[in-house]
Amino acid sequence: MLRNPNKYKERKEEKLTARLRYEMQRLELLLAEDITVDKEHYLEDEEILFGEKEAEDVARIDLVFSTFFESNRASWSQKERLIYYGEAKNLSLKDWTKQRGTNINASQYRGRYIDTGIEKIISGAYSKVDAFLIGYMVNGNAQDNVVALNKLIQRRKLPPQIGLIDKQVPISGYSECYISKNDKGGEVLELQHIFLEFDRVEVE
Repeated sequence: MLRNPNKYKERKEEKLTARLRYEMQRLELLLAEDITVDKEHYLEDEEILFGEKEAEDVARIDLVFSTFFESNRASWSQKERLIYYGEAKNLSLKDWTKQRGTNINASQYRGRYIDTGIEKIISGAYSKVDAFLIGYMVNGNAQDNVVALNKLIQRRKLPPQIGLIDKQVPISGYSECYISKNDKGGEVLELQHIFLEFDRVEVE
């Protein structure tokens, strides 16, 4: 997808996530490790399963990765399941207008990344699962968007519960991957942020 980034700049989060899942399912690493990727996973809690909360109110997270592995606790016929979740959000550095005339509000995108992304993982609906964030850079590059996100986090006085996105930790040679340290009930939660840049020229 990053070899032809501008192709995806105008797309909505859901369409980007659908294509990302399709591409990830073809990766040699995932095939070799027998990792499956599913889209839009329902996180049903005890209130839905056993209480009065209605099923239509269930939280949904964008991606779920799962595989089975043998552990020291498992016998030869038993395997444990490893599950990891991903939540994706569009991000924009500046306000802009799509070719079809849709106006994009950069501030709203940043607010959603914090409110329905970071906060949900730290203390909200996704806080009981292991999860990371994917940011689709549909306007501006990753580094400038990180600066803008951090300014909003500071302006809202969210640290230390919501930490700044400030530690760059490349994954498989891709540099735009970051860590934020967040306070989750007195424990430090390191949250992974992977930013995919679609607002740039095609790569040869």
